[in-house]
Amino acid sequence: MGSRLLKDPETQGECFRQAEVIIGDVARSLRGQPLVELALSKDIGTSRASNHIHPSESLRAAMVLFEVITTIAAGQLTSEDQPAEALLALSLATNKLVTLRIRMASSSYMGFLLNSIEQSHLRERKRISREVHDRIGGNVAAAHRQVELSTAIRATEAMRADECVDRAEVVLRYALNDVRTLVSDLRNWEPEDGLERSLQSYLEGNKPARMDYHLRVNGDELNLSPEVRGEAFLIIREAIRNAVLHSRATRLLTQVNITPNELYAFIEDDGVGADLAGRPCSSSHAGLSSMRERASLLEGDVVIMSQLGRGTRVELLIPLRPGTDDCA
Repeated sequence: MGSRLLKDPETQGECFRQAEVIIGDVARSLRGQPLVELALSKDIGTSRASNHIHPSESLRAAMVLFEVITTIAAGQLTSEDQPAEALLALSLATNKLVTLRIRMASSSYMGFLLNSIEQSHLRERKRISREVHDRIGGNVAAAHRQVELSTAIRATEAMRADECVDRAEVVLRYALNDVRTLVSDLRNWEPEDGLERSLQSYLEGNKPARMDYHLRVNGDELNLSPEVRGEAFLIIREAIRNAVLHSRATRLLTQVNITPNELYAFIEDDGVGADLAGRPCSSSHAGLSSMRERASLLEGDVVIMSQLGRGTRVELLIPLRPGTDDCA
C-alpha cells in the first residue's frame, strides 16, 4: 500500500500492537469477556497527529486488517456445520471493534490538533502583546516624555521646547505606522481580494528593499472554500514572513497552483538556509509548527526543505473535495 505507517519504526510498532489488541478483542468479545487496553487507541491518535499522519492512513490499515481476519476465518470455518453464522458473528464483532478504536484514535487526533491550534493562538496573542508593548507603547511613552519636557522648558527655552515637540511628532508617526501594520495583520486572516492580490499587498508592504520577488497564482480560486482560502493564505503568508525576516535572501519565489482536486503552493528563497537535520523546524520554530497544524486540519501537509547557504523551500499541499465549496 505504500503506507506512511510503516516508514517509522515507532509508528510501525504501534500498528502491530494495535492489530494484536484488536484480534484479542474480537476473541474476547465473542466469548463475552471485557475489552482491554483501550488507552492504546488514544495514544495512537496523539502520535499520528504529532507525526502529521492523517487518520485516513489508520483507516486504510484497519480495512486491510478486517479483510485479513475475515478471509482467514472463512478458511478456518469451512469445516464447521454453520460457517455462515459463525463468520457473520466474527465479522460483526471485528467491524464493531475496529470502528471503536478508529473513532477513539480520531477523537484523540483532533483533540491534539485543536489543542495545538489553541497554543498557536496563545503564542500569537503573546506576540501581539509584545508588539504593542515594545513598539507602540515604547514610542508613545517616548513621545509623552518629549511633550512633558517641552512643557517644562517652554518658558525659558522656547526653541528647545519646539525641538522636543518635533521629536514627539516623529515618534508618534512611527507609532501610528506600527498601529496600522498591526491592525492590518489582525484583519487579513482571510484574503478578501483573493490570494494573489492579498499576498502581493503583503509582500509589497513587508519585503526588504534588497529582495526581489515573483508571485504567481494559477487556477480558479472558486475551487476553494472560504475555510481553505483563509487557512492557505495564513500558511503561505507565514512562510513568506519567515523568509522576509530570517532568510536574508535576495530572491523570493512564491507560486500557488489551484486545481479542482488540490491546492499546491511553494515558497522558495536563496537565503542563508537552515540545518533541518540538526534542528528540526517542527519543534524549534512556533511559526512553522503552526503552519503544519493548520494544514493538518485541512487534511493537508507542509514540507520544509533547506540547506545551510542554499536557501529554503516550503511546500504546501491541501486536497480539495469537489462539490464542497460554497464560494460561487
